[in-house]
Amino acid sequence: MFGHFLVTALALSYCIGGGAAIPGTEGSWVLNFPEPSSTFSWSHLQATTPDLNAFTACVWIKTITSGPILSYGSESCRQCIELGYSPVGQGYSVVLKGDSVLDESSRAEAPLPADGNWHHWCVVWSGAKREINIYRDGLHALKRPVKISRIPGGGKWVVGHTHHEATPDCPPKHPSFLGFVGGVNVWDHDKVDIPGLAICANTDEGSLISWDTVTKSNFKVETYKEYC
Repeated sequence: MFGHFLVTALALSYCIGGGAAIPGTEGSWVLNFPEPSSTFSWSHLQATTPDLNAFTACVWIKTITSGPILSYGSESCRQCIELGYSPVGQGYSVVLKGDSVLDESSRAEAPLPADGNWHHWCVVWSGAKREINIYRDGLHALKRPVKISRIPGGGKWVVGHTHHEATPDCPPKHPSFLGFVGGVNVWDHDKVDIPGLAICANTDEGSLISWDTVTKSNFKVETYKEYC
């Protein structure tokens, strides 16, 4: 998808403001979660989130292993949204309000490969329809019914780890993501042009989280600028 060069290595914590460059012209920021996965690293996305009855979450990832990609929650809803990836089986992990909505019978048409190349992944949830749909590289891969009709607002979003462990004072019980993450965009509805988003130079921005403008507080994460 891209060629890249290192912009800066963040030893502890650093905040990136808005105004990242547009992909395909001046480049776009991506995060590198370093080896080994036991290295405790994460990025907090500073966004205000209302109560949700639908969402669309999309992300570019490049990895050769498994790990948590995007997490949202609060003290009252610790596992509101947890999206992760495994290189085996269906390739996906989706938890909504503590319930794992995928099982061994949930076979995706095209599991996301852990091949070290860039891939685009989207999860679309509708509380009204009580279903999730998963897209890989712009193509529909999986549809599953869910019990969840509402997700409470007021939580925090974290990339690369679970939100409730994303603090320097908390000894992690789970490994961090290993690899590259970029283009994290989240909408508060399910009416999004998924195939269009899977194009590298697409500049559509999420209504809840816009990757190019959201403030990121990083912990032991390297930042790169990527080009189409």
